Amino acid sequence: MSKITVDDKACILCGACANVCVSAQVYDIGSRAAVAARPEACWGCGQCVSVCPVDAIDHDDFPLDKCPPIDERHLPPIDDLVNLFRSRRSNRTFSDRDVSRDLVRELVSIGRWAPTASNNQGLDWVAIDDRTRIAELSGATVRTLLRWAGWARNPIARLAMRLVLGRENAQAAWRSLAGARSLADRARDGVDPIFYRAPVLLIGHTKPRSPFSRDDTIYATYNLMLAAERRGLATCQIGLFQLPLARSRKLRRAASLPEDRVPQVCLVLGYPQYQFRRVVLRRVPDLVWNPR
Repeated sequence: MSKITVDDKACILCGACANVCVSAQVYDIGSRAAVAARPEACWGCGQCVSVCPVDAIDHDDFPLDKCPPIDERHLPPIDDLVNLFRSRRSNRTFSDRDVSRDLVRELVSIGRWAPTASNNQGLDWVAIDDRTRIAELSGATVRTLLRWAGWARNPIARLAMRLVLGRENAQAAWRSLAGARSLADRARDGVDPIFYRAPVLLIGHTKPRSPFSRDDTIYATYNLMLAAERRGLATCQIGLFQLPLARSRKLRRAASLPEDRVPQVCLVLGYPQYQFRRVVLRRVPDLVWNPR
């Protein structure tokens, strides 16, 4: 249990700590100061420390010297932020240049600032930068997809896929499997049709049976991808690997994924062979107010 105290001489009874802790309800507002009445209920989110205008909260998990004030001068204007979003591209052409492990560690660390459901912070990563091993995983993935494509031609197997995945997901899977032969042909021609000869493969994984782990992972992954862009790296999410990895014990062993973990996202990163010069158009989403 975290130790949480409030300096009653500094507290100004603004109530912010109690109001932002609405889910855990750690704080009561006393006559002289806020009181951490239920520290055992703390989620460890740090909201109370972040919001207190007078730094009156002493929280074991969030010492003030490790939680610097937010400096608005260092935050990008909205136009700069939008330009960053628009400039990021999924890149599938990489140079032969290696990526330092220190840079990969930095990017993974940046990803942790994304929100997580109930503050579980359950996302961890496997990184593979052995090019021979990445090539072996690519070949194993193509073989797995070819085998699945053979099964998918069976009417009973197609019915089972529809029941397990749902109609739309099953149709998407069938479309992907239909291209398995093309992937195999490209692999025989010396092309890596899965990882595009990228120097680093990252696999994000979480505990099983956590309902929002996929959402948490995507938030963190996009933080990582945007940061990689600013470090001069290219990234691409690899769904053709993630799907079989999630369902093949053999592939999970080959990737050294821990037995008690579920792969949630797979992406490659490396220095780009080409630089994109222009942003491109995207469809403006429909927005309906108060539909009935």
